[in-house]
Amino acid sequence: MMFSRRKRTETPLPSILVLLISGVIFTIITAARNQDPFRSFDERCSRSLYDSRTLSNRIMLIFSRLGSGFFTVPLGTLLFLSYKKTGEPDKSKLLLFNVFGVRLLNVLFKLLFKRRPPGWERKMNASKYGYPSAHTMNSSAFYSLLLILSGLSRNIWAVTGYILFLIMIGMSRVKLGIHFVFDMIAGMASGIFFNLASIKINNLFVRR
Repeated sequence: MMFSRRKRTETPLPSILVLLISGVIFTIITAARNQDPFRSFDERCSRSLYDSRTLSNRIMLIFSRLGSGFFTVPLGTLLFLSYKKTGEPDKSKLLLFNVFGVRLLNVLFKLLFKRRPPGWERKMNASKYGYPSAHTMNSSAFYSLLLILSGLSRNIWAVTGYILFLIMIGMSRVKLGIHFVFDMIAGMASGIFFNLASIKINNLFVRR
C-alpha cells in the first residue's frame, strides 16, 4: 500500500490560494460565530440537519468513524512506517506531524474558544467543547495530505470526491448532535490550512 514516489511535496500556486482562502474562512467564522444573525442562522441550519430524516443515523455513524482517530491514526502510522522503510523521510515526517500535530492544535482551539456543543440529544459520546469540529479538522488535514502525496491533488474528480467525503464527515457530526454547522466548516478550513501550511514550512525550512 504505497503511493507513487515524487521527488518533493509541491505547494504550487493553487495550493497557496487554497491556503489563504481556508485561513480567511476560518478567521471570518471564528469572528462571526457568536454574533447575530450568524449565530441564529447557524443554530437553525444545524437543527434542521439534526432533525432531517433524509440522512440515516447508521450512514452518518460510518462517516463519523471514518473521520475518527480510530481509523486515521492507524492508517497514518502504517503509511509513516511504509515511507520510512522505502527511504522517503520527508513524506514520513509530514505524515507523523500531520496525524498528531493537527490533534494538538484542535485541543488548543477547543480550550481557547470553549464553545459549547448543541443542547439536543447526542447519538454518540464526544468532547466537552465543540469548536472547531475535531473529526472534520483532523480528517481535512489527513486526507488532504494523502491526496497530495498520492499525486491526485491535480485530478478534479479526486478533489471533488475528497470534498464531498469531508462534507459527509462534517454533516455526520451535526446529524449526530455533536456540532453546529459552523463547527464543521471551521474544522474543514482549519484542517486544510494546517496541512498546506505544514507542507509549505517543510519545503522552505526543513528540506535541504
